[in-house]
Parts: sequence; structure tokens; C-alpha cells
Amino acid sequence: MQAPDSTRQQILQAAFDTLRDRGFAAATSRAVAERGGFNQALVFYYFGSMDTLLLAALDWTNEQRLAAYRTALAGAQTVDELFATAAHLFEEDRDSGHVTVVSQMIAGSIARPELAPETLERMEPWLELCEQTLERVLGKSPLTQMFPTRDLAYGIVTFYLGANLLTHLEGDRARAEALLARLRELEPLASGLFSRSGGAP
Repeated sequence: MQAPDSTRQQILQAAFDTLRDRGFAAATSRAVAERGGFNQALVFYYFGSMDTLLLAALDWTNEQRLAAYRTALAGAQTVDELFATAAHLFEEDRDSGHVTVVSQMIAGSIARPELAPETLERMEPWLELCEQTLERVLGKSPLTQMFPTRDLAYGIVTFYLGANLLTHLEGDRARAEALLARLRELEPLASGLFSRSGGAP
């Protein structure tokens, strides 16, 4: 039975907030219900299990952030624009708590192997978006001739997740912010390289 939109939204928001602020291990039905101010039984009435709810919360934040990425990246036509847009989106992800929730679900999947296939499946749209963006912006550059765009996309998504996991473990954004600043410094070099090498028109 599908929950009314308002009730479903309330439960999903509470699950997201609990994952973000307390982590996977503490994201129990009681904790979620307390955070959302509703009866604990509603979690099981509408979602059946905590695993289903937490995966639904991951879907919920993924859908929002994927929509933001698709809109923002559609306007990036050059490598320097892609760098700048990606850096801005990274900061939005971090500030919204999205990356913390993703990190918590990945960590939970390590402790609970049965969640791993479901969590991995939810990374696929990110790989597809990254691959499509690379194909559009880089075109038939030497880089894409050497490495399939799927492999490049996998490397970028892996780096993104790894950087966020380390930032979460360190509890300090300074190193990630310094890395983003360094990457921005590479924009002119990367842009010049691909423009001379037959990148996207």
C-alpha cells in the first residue's frame, strides 16, 4: 500500500536526517520515528522493513541530486565549464548531506552484505550520467581514444565517492576544499589540451 505523499515524505525525510546525523548503525525504526515525530509502526506499515526504508531514502536523495546534476551539466560545453560546474555540485552535495547519506549506506553495505547489490545498483545512474557527459564534452579526444568513456566515468565516480568517504572520516573539509581549488587551477590546461586535440566543438 502506498503512503499518502505527505506521510511518505515525512518518513523519508526523517530517515534521511537520521542517516545524515546519526549514521547507518543508529538508523533504527525508533530513531527515525523519534526524528520525524510519528508512530514507529508507520515505518513498517508503509515500507515493510528498515532496509526498504533506508534504500528508499537513498533513492529519494539520489533522484533530487541527479535532477540537479542533469540540469547543471547540460549547460557545460567545455572542459573548464565542466570543472567549474562539477566543483559547485560537489559542494552542494556535501552541504545538503547527500554525500554523508551515500557514504553511510555504503558503510552499511559492508556490514550488511545483503544490502551491497541494492546499493551498487543505485550507483548505476551516476555512471551513466558521467559517461554521457564525458562523451558530449570530450568528443573524440585522444583521452577518449585511449580510454573508453565508461572506464573514465567509473574512475571519476570512484574518486568522488572515495574523496567524500575520506572527508567524512576526517571530519574536516579543508583537504577536500584544497583539492577542489587545485583542480580548478587545472581548468585552463585541460581546456587547452582538449581544444587542440579535437574535443567537443
